[in-house]
Amino acid sequence: MNGMTAMRDVVSDLAPIMEGYAAYDAIVSEGAGVIAMHAGETMQSLFTEGSIEGATYAKPEIWSDWQDFAALAEDLKTYADALSVAAANGLEPAPAAGMAGMAHSGMVMPVAQPEDKAFTVAELMGYAERSGEARVWRGATEPTSRVPDLTTLAANDLFARISATCSSCHAQFRAGRS
Repeated sequence: MNGMTAMRDVVSDLAPIMEGYAAYDAIVSEGAGVIAMHAGETMQSLFTEGSIEGATYAKPEIWSDWQDFAALAEDLKTYADALSVAAANGLEPAPAAGMAGMAHSGMVMPVAQPEDKAFTVAELMGYAERSGEARVWRGATEPTSRVPDLTTLAANDLFARISATCSSCHAQFRAGRS
């Protein structure tokens, strides 16, 4: 739960920056590093079979749908690692080599618009009950799909992917506060 709390705190700290309500600064890269440190295989190792005993918000579906859980954990690590590098881009995508000045909108995967988000920040952090049905979203994991260089994206685009990945995981595998 300490790792989940650390990631929750980082998301809470970064949200106002990514929404333009706070000054953009170096904590973006540092925060991405914290998320990456707790994601991927590290996250998966915390959910050994039978670890649902004790203080946990985990649903048993983590183990029955392990492949989905593992994919979300890896997606989270991928996006956080990319944000560590792309933090230098700020809230604008980095220009592609040899393509300066061109719009990059056709080169990135779509990000959910605010009205499509499955959770509010309060719901994601566990401070409010979920309202309505949550949508599940996950980035492309098909190895043959053409995936853009995530480090060229704007930091807020990657943060949106991190948030969407957390939302998807919570919708499927988190019981919430009860």
